[in-house]
Amino acid sequence: MVATTGGLLPLTGPAHVVEFAPPRNIAIGEETPWGIAAPLAALAPGTTTARYAREEVPADPSAGTAGRPLVLVVRDLHRHDWMRDAVSRALATRPDAVVVELGVPELVTGAVHVATHGATRATAVAAAELLAGAR
Repeated sequence: MVATTGGLLPLTGPAHVVEFAPPRNIAIGEETPWGIAAPLAALAPGTTTARYAREEVPADPSAGTAGRPLVLVVRDLHRHDWMRDAVSRALATRPDAVVVELGVPELVTGAVHVATHGATRATAVAAAELLAGAR
């Protein structure tokens, strides 16, 4: 089930997707596909992406995204202080950004929030279809 809060969807054009990657664990290894950038790019050619781990996040994760939709992808935002800080900085610059939560949607943030209740390929595709207007 994909749930949305606030704002208007679908996106108005190809987006820039910023994925904030939490640490992997025994249940979610490095080989496990994660995120919505690939499924969204397949539906909306011209979509670009950046993926940041904790130690890689720039001061302004939204830099260089003016003029195109911005999608911030998180997993279990409520568990990661660094991720919350990065999303807050991005939303301060781009309050129109869409936040997609691929984990537990305990912390809803952003004017537009999409919650998939899981980080599976199926939920990533469902979120991408919603953003692209394909569902």
